[in-house]
Amino acid sequence: MDVTELLDQTAAAALAHAAALQHRLRAVGGAEEPELRECDNDLHRLIGDIVSLRNAAELLKRMQPAS
Repeated sequence: MDVTELLDQTAAAALAHAAALQHRLRAVGGAEEPELRECDNDLHRLIGDIVSLRNAAELLKRMQPAS
């Protein structure tokens, strides 16, 4: 496994975890409580960051010379 595959797999796992946390937060009323809404917003940004990492891994894969 090379670095880009490791990065992609790690990002995928982190994305799944963050999405599950966001779902749980919304299930307990994240939209009603200001503190929970702020946490939900932070999770949304985190998910965006993880997606960016996955995109970076894909770009690195494309840049590698064919073996």
